[in-house]
Amino acid sequence: MSRSKPAGPASPAAIRQIPIDLIRPGSQQARQHFKPEALAELARSIRESGVIQPVVLRTRVWGYELLAGERRWRAAQLAELHEIPAIVRDDLSDTEAFVVGLIENLQRESLTPMEAASGLKRLGEVFEMTHEQIGERIGKSREYVSNYLRLLNLAPTVQALVNEGHVMLGHAKVLAGVPIDEQIRWADEVIRMKLTVRQLERRVSASRDRKIVFTPGKPGDWQRLERELSDHLACPVTVQADASGKGELRVKFHSLDELDGVLARIGYVAR
Repeated sequence: MSRSKPAGPASPAAIRQIPIDLIRPGSQQARQHFKPEALAELARSIRESGVIQPVVLRTRVWGYELLAGERRWRAAQLAELHEIPAIVRDDLSDTEAFVVGLIENLQRESLTPMEAASGLKRLGEVFEMTHEQIGERIGKSREYVSNYLRLLNLAPTVQALVNEGHVMLGHAKVLAGVPIDEQIRWADEVIRMKLTVRQLERRVSASRDRKIVFTPGKPGDWQRLERELSDHLACPVTVQADASGKGELRVKFHSLDELDGVLARIGYVAR
């Protein structure tokens, strides 16, 4: 698939007043969760000052599809407005429309962590972009993108805890490097014991140090170890050792994105 350039934020265009009841949210909106108290607060602000930033729409047979600004549109309804300022972007394809909404939400930091992770994953898949290219497109660092995409390695139960704010993003980065069958136990400890990120890191590291050391008995064991490590790290691994037990372990990666994946799987967290 050839890579096309993702659309940017809404280009300068005439702002129009569009009846609120003709607008419907887009089916590809990255944002799915809206806090009632935050909407009520925004509605109070809109009653006093109006909608300052226009929403972005596309024309449809049934009215208008909302591409960006769903929180403002919902709050405007609570404020009992009949119209809302909007920019109509009928020049966008379905994919470009998704990107416009995603970029706005990411720049406003209005998505939950898992919504952001899923949106970034889709952005990379649709346009065949590396983590660094995604970061450049949305005005964030490669580390920002990689850290969010690591959250997709979390067990569904832990993802829900992150979305609900019971597990903070810093803790989630650590948990993403833990085997999936251990994540719920560690997440429970974080909540129950109110662990800081550093405390969690130390506990996870100490747990790894207690693991049994592999002792090979024949060449086939080395081969098996290489296969298992390659599967675990999702990169080719070679192990070499002499009769005294001294040797080296090599991990081959083909891009910085693959290196990020290896680091996440061994539990490394950048400081």
